Amino acid sequence: MKRQLRRTAVAILSTGAALALLAGCGAPSYTYAADNADKAYFKVPYSWQQVSASKVAEVQSDFLSNSAAGEAGGSLTWSRAYTATAKPALTSLLTGSQTPVVYASVQTIRDSLRASLSFDYMRDLLFPVTSEAREEATAEGERLSGFNLVFSNEITEAGGVRGINELFEYDINGQPDAFDQTVYTNSETTKLYLLLVQCYQACFASHSAQIKAVVSSFTVRGS
Repeated sequence: MKRQLRRTAVAILSTGAALALLAGCGAPSYTYAADNADKAYFKVPYSWQQVSASKVAEVQSDFLSNSAAGEAGGSLTWSRAYTATAKPALTSLLTGSQTPVVYASVQTIRDSLRASLSFDYMRDLLFPVTSEAREEATAEGERLSGFNLVFSNEITEAGGVRGINELFEYDINGQPDAFDQTVYTNSETTKLYLLLVQCYQACFASHSAQIKAVVSSFTVRGS
């Protein structure tokens, strides 16, 4: 089913006639986001709204500048964010949202990281998830609470694309916040592709079908 959804997303995105037909049959069910240059695609429910490029850039500057998902990991070449609310707070785009938020990015990996890029590096891309990363964060004085790893899978796709998908929780503002994170790299280990869907636990449970559809649609066909 997962592969079928991915093939469907790619077919729709690559065929302008299919998009026209979809629009002609009434309001579509999904909005499709594509980084055609790096061959990355995903879909979100049509009612979810794209966050402005300026707000996404501000989040990246304020919260990701020292992160492996930002400048520390390499240069960002593409990014998008979508939310189920009309006016999301800047602080809710990566954590602590009352409604689902999707953040996606593609970055060119720093040469110094290419040889050491591992599945654990991908798991810890945005937040400390592995036990080693959590111990290190605690030793550095970070206050982390409520961590719960629901699942973590390694993924190998055709053409050498590989990565991880994981679902975990942290307490944010005193509430459990759920994060579904997918990270891929291409066969040449030159690109890093990220898809993050997050919101508070109750929100995540009530929107589980929509979130599953978003995550399942994430397709990377990088060389």
